[in-house]
Amino acid sequence: MEHHTTTPDTAALAGWLHSWVTDEGAINGFHNHSVWGTNPATFLDFTSGHTTFAAPAVGAWAQALAARPDERGLALLRRLLRHQCAEVQPDGQYAHIGFQVGESATSGLIHNAVGSLGMLLAVRHAGYLLPADEVAAVLAAVRRNLDACEVYDGGRPGEDGTCNQEYARVWVKQLYTELSDDKTYVDEISEDLSELVRLFHHRGVPDADSAGTFRTVRDRTEGGILEPAEYYGLMIVPLVLGYRAQGDPELLDEARRLCRHVARSPWTDETGATRFHRYWYVRGERALKTDTPMLIAGMGLTLYGIHEVLAEGPDAELEAFTEACLATYARYQTPAGYFVSASGWHNEADIAPSTAWHAHDLLFLMARYGPDDDFWDRVTAPRERRSVLVSDRAYWAESGVHWSVRSPLTAGDLHLYGRKDRAVFAREFFAWTDREPLPEELRHPDVPEFFVAGDGIYRVDRGEAPTDITVVGPLPYRGRL
Repeated sequence: MEHHTTTPDTAALAGWLHSWVTDEGAINGFHNHSVWGTNPATFLDFTSGHTTFAAPAVGAWAQALAARPDERGLALLRRLLRHQCAEVQPDGQYAHIGFQVGESATSGLIHNAVGSLGMLLAVRHAGYLLPADEVAAVLAAVRRNLDACEVYDGGRPGEDGTCNQEYARVWVKQLYTELSDDKTYVDEISEDLSELVRLFHHRGVPDADSAGTFRTVRDRTEGGILEPAEYYGLMIVPLVLGYRAQGDPELLDEARRLCRHVARSPWTDETGATRFHRYWYVRGERALKTDTPMLIAGMGLTLYGIHEVLAEGPDAELEAFTEACLATYARYQTPAGYFVSASGWHNEADIAPSTAWHAHDLLFLMARYGPDDDFWDRVTAPRERRSVLVSDRAYWAESGVHWSVRSPLTAGDLHLYGRKDRAVFAREFFAWTDREPLPEELRHPDVPEFFVAGDGIYRVDRGEAPTDITVVGPLPYRGRL
């Protein structure tokens, strides 16, 4: 794909994300997980509605609003917050916490915590622009969710927890304590951080100045993986906030070690772009690294964590790594604003963009760059051009409210169709089956068609709609046949 800049377009990304926000304030999306390689279709769930894992976008839009006050932005923020506060299950956990598993999953600490983090970051940045009762509603919703999530290890880190999830809960406690008059968690926070370091941190990978974190205690005791690279922001930021609150320099030092673990483990892909590693497997004295397949969209939380560390003092190595990752974003950003999801899967995981991962990227990019003068004009502008991202095995197409995930001719059997304003999508089945036909409202009109030949990818349909085509992967795009 062509590459002309090393700076990603934050407003273009924000505008693409905005195109998925419903009138009710849901952030819809095709919730692909390009680290685990799954999506709702693989679980036969077909959910494309709101997910709490996209909540960091709420914090990012709030930061933009604080820097560039705008009635459109304020209305958007209030709508997003009202929706997230209200979407709650009977047990007190948030609704829509299944992410790539869809609505078939109704429990899980991480997606509750990230839902709260998005709202709390929004209040932290722009709470003064909101009615007092709406701020109070956010804080009350977060407190109720913290209480509901005591089903996970009693609300405290424990032997049965997952590292990034437990850290995310501490981050929620920290922001909630900062923003409310409720001091329930003041004493817990420092104890929780110490326990998390003891349970999960592992120094020496890839070198003595670095530390990774095991996902689980069992991974430590029996051999297993350190957390994938894109989750490290969930660990880094609470350590930095702990340092700021407690003044303990060891917390900041440990955060820097986590940063170095990621910054010293990357690889360079075939385009020359710097890429996050996937994860390390550690057993005894052996440490084995795997790089691919790995995401591109979704680096944002870890880069946000590194950004927070850099706020505490310069670090040439971490700044250089950040700049390299920003160039990767720019290289893999489409004209529509979204990024290539991943590489190495050679299926839909490479090309189908998840709003949730992109929300994490927007959080970092907004912290890094802030909004330009015309930010809200660009975010709310109509999106008139069709966007296509095609690889050798799959392609994503979107135009207006319609989106689809398809295979090039004879290259697979992807036939997924949805709408940005619908909470479910569908698969089209072959005509010779006895399955129900695709609902007409989901059919993507005049969707482009491609053929993969030995020498490249050709467009074979005759559509004339203005279209931006971006090609990734090993084969070049040869244009229309």
